[in-house]
Amino acid sequence: MTADLRLNTTMLTGATVFQTRKVRLEWTRQDRIRIIDLESPQERVLADFAPQEVAKASYVGGVYGSQHQSSLHLRTVSGQKFRVMIDEAVVSPQPWESIEQYNARVAREGMPPAQWWTDRFAAFGATTSHIGARRLWLWGLGGAAALIVVIVVVVLLVEGLP
Repeated sequence: MTADLRLNTTMLTGATVFQTRKVRLEWTRQDRIRIIDLESPQERVLADFAPQEVAKASYVGGVYGSQHQSSLHLRTVSGQKFRVMIDEAVVSPQPWESIEQYNARVAREGMPPAQWWTDRFAAFGATTSHIGARRLWLWGLGGAAALIVVIVVVVLLVEGLP
């Protein structure tokens, strides 16, 4: 990488979507992943680790096409877990950039797609998975079909008893 990738986004800190924290997710040129708390006055570093320290990286897409439910899940070998809302991220300006330079860089480089993250972690040896919205829909439809089959079987069994 020629420059640090810095994205401003949201990290889930609890079980609900209401327990969040504004953070900056960084992948540095030195191949370090940093999560920085943007809500603290001094931008406190919440996590700083190498990609080799990630045991599992998974992307789960949002349903109904909602990017706000899509997240990148990271689990380090030391047991730390992070859930970052990657699809709602915006490219963070570099400290030295003017507005024009920032706009030109974003137009030129754009945002890395969600697949970039899982592919990149896989290149460093992490176990990865990428579950898009289509797969979630198929699982839901399959579950609903299985439930209907079970109900029909139970009804037939109950009606067949004397």
